This record gives sequence, structure tokens and C-alpha cells, in this order.
Amino acid sequence: MVYVTSDTHGAFDIHKINPREFTAAQSMGSDDYLLICGDFGCIWDGGKTDEFWLKWLESLPWTTLFIDGNHENFDVLSTYPVREWAGGKIREIRKNIFYLMRGEIYDFAGKTWFALGGGYSHDSSFRTRGTDWWHEEVFSKEEAENALNNLKKHGGKVDVILSHDVYASHSCSEVYPLELDRYPEDRINQMEFLEDIRTRTDYRLWLCGHYHQDSIEFADQKPCRMLFNDVREIDDLMEEARTAKLQLEEKSRLENAEEEDSCSAGFLSSHQLCAIG
Repeated sequence: MVYVTSDTHGAFDIHKINPREFTAAQSMGSDDYLLICGDFGCIWDGGKTDEFWLKWLESLPWTTLFIDGNHENFDVLSTYPVREWAGGKIREIRKNIFYLMRGEIYDFAGKTWFALGGGYSHDSSFRTRGTDWWHEEVFSKEEAENALNNLKKHGGKVDVILSHDVYASHSCSEVYPLELDRYPEDRINQMEFLEDIRTRTDYRLWLCGHYHQDSIEFADQKPCRMLFNDVREIDDLMEEARTAKLQLEEKSRLENAEEEDSCSAGFLSSHQLCAIG
């Protein structure tokens, strides 16, 4: 099984994956995974608090996977060793805690997963680089090229796309203004890049976080599920998306039928008036 959530923020929101609250965890074992769509937050200063939470996560029976968000310490994260796992590159944090690196595609639990971590800090102007903000929070040109190359190797098709931030056409993309002048020239407009990925990829479900809400919306009939409080099993999320799509199609069908009925009624009334005249 693979359960997915987002934005654990270290001590602040990690309670949602505590087996005392996340009761499904009580039946998870060594073949199962818990995946966090960014803002993991347990790699922050490399100090005692990080060590406490990493030790706690390591004690749990499943494998914890995460992509990066905008609230990670990229200096510390980059010190962990790079390994090959499930067809892609990871950084091994602990024996059962893996960072899924940007642009890598993995094959596990019967699905392919495209990791596109990173996101904008809307409050970066109030933060200090290297202390609580890093420009590495968004894709570099090199990382983007790696992602496109890997996607090409997989024929432009994956089951699940994992991101922290959203693509440019998503309704949340304009919630916060972007301060792109704070980033060096090797960094790209991540939302536009994710939009490019969206339009060129054949995928079944897009999962993201960052905006602290649980919601679903569609772009070109493809589902994007945003997670925050929810901790959901991947097949349940896919079924939820399928049901939501059917409901939207039915709603659209009914609306179109109402419009056709209205037009037919108007056409009939017009002809009746002509006959009376």
C-alpha cells in the first residue's frame, strides 16, 4: 500500500501520520509506503530536533518517501548520499526514509511516479537566504532538463505526478505573487515548467500540496488532487478522481440538456407566435 499526504512541516503537522491518529498505519508493514508531497520539514537545521523526528520515523514499519517543498534546508539535504532505488535516484536519509529527487521517475507498488518537488516561498522577502530560505527551492535549468529527458525515456507516460507547487493553469497558481527577482539566472519559472510537463505527459493522477487544503480540480479532464490534512491510499485517491470526473461529466451533460430544452422551448414559442400572427 501507498498512503499519500503533504506538508508535515516537522513537529508542526507530523501528528497526522502518527499511528495514534492515522489509524490505517496500524496495519502497515515493511512493504508499504507513506509518501509526503513536500514540506517534509524534518531536515531543517541538522540538529537535535531533526534527529528526534528522523529517529521516530525510522522506528515505524513502513518506508517514508518525500519530495522537497519550499520549507526544507537544501544545504543539509544535499549532504545525504545519492543511491539508485526503484529505477531513479534518491537521497537516503535513513534505511527507510528516502528523498525522491527532482525529475526522477520511480517504479514501485505497481505504478510509475514522477517526482517534481520544489515550490515558491511567498514570504521569501521576509526570510534570510541560507538560514530559513534557499533559492534551490525551485527547479534549476539542469534539473528541468533531467526531468524532460527522463520523461522521454518513459515515452511521456507515468501513472502519478508528484509536485509540491502547482502548474500555471491551476486555480491556486495566482494565490501569491511571485518574486522571481530573488532567484539566480539558473533557476526557472517552476509553475510554467510544471504546466509544460502537464501538457506533454500522459498521466492518471497529479498529487500536490503547498496550499494547505484538500481539494481536487481538473485540467483537460486530468485530475489534480491537493493534499494537506488528508492521508489517503493511492488507489482510493484514483477512484475518488474517477468518481469526481464522472460527476463533472454528468453535471455538464445535464447543463447541456437544460440549454437544449430552453432553446427548443424558445424555438417552439417563436413558431407559435408566428402562427397566431
